[in-house]
Amino acid sequence: SSGINAEYTFAAHMDGVYLYCFSNQMSTMTPKIVMFSMDIGDAPSDATNEGEDEASHNKPEDMIKELSTALTGVKHEQEYMQVRDRIHRAINENTNSRVVMWSFFEALVLVAMTLGQIYYLKRFFEVRRVV
Repeated sequence: SSGINAEYTFAAHMDGVYLYCFSNQMSTMTPKIVMFSMDIGDAPSDATNEGEDEASHNKPEDMIKELSTALTGVKHEQEYMQVRDRIHRAINENTNSRVVMWSFFEALVLVAMTLGQIYYLKRFFEVRRVV
């Protein structure tokens, strides 16, 4: 799927080797960074034939599994935010260094233009005597 922050969940029904293919069909002019994480979890259990006593016994265990899944999701989101922070920090530092270099170049051009104008005006108003 396309998008900046796309999330895709895939449940494998068979054991084996799976391949991931990524495409850049939407915009081939600019490079893209693809980040993904893969979680391998247990298959969901079918709790339809269990008795009432076993359901109440497994309820805390199910709640713990659900909490663990939510905590893993929060951990992955935090890692993603750290990566984004690093990328944006690098972009900001690069932009900042470019601005600083450009301002030094502008200051150098300004000083050169000032000196050139002073030299030109001195020569313009210089009194020339013909003997």
